[in-house]
Amino acid sequence: MSDKKTALVISAHSADFVWRAGGAIAKHAKLGYDVTVVCLSYGERGESAKLWKQDGMTMDKVKTERRKEAENAAKELGVHDIQFFDMGDYPLEFTREYKDKMVDVIRKVQPKFMFSHSKWDPYNTD
Repeated sequence: MSDKKTALVISAHSADFVWRAGGAIAKHAKLGYDVTVVCLSYGERGESAKLWKQDGMTMDKVKTERRKEAENAAKELGVHDIQFFDMGDYPLEFTREYKDKMVDVIRKVQPKFMFSHSKWDPYNTD
């Protein structure tokens, strides 16, 4: 394992890392950690109601906007790298392909610690 200070945040939806771990991300980035965030989904179905009310909105436009929002938030928090898996939303299905992809990220980042959702998360059944 590397001596580099690294952290990995796994976010079910593209905004979850901000309101669930934003303070911890900013703190650890300031302490010199390279923080990587993986967004499993854009939250295009469950968390994008305001976007869907706009005229001419499409799935691609929603995903593009959600990605921009997440990238901007990540930059403000000091995130080193943000990745998007685009696994879908409602349901978010963690297939073998995505499990392998996550293993690849973990091996590359070699995080000293990881943040993710609780197994008993009352807000995200995903």
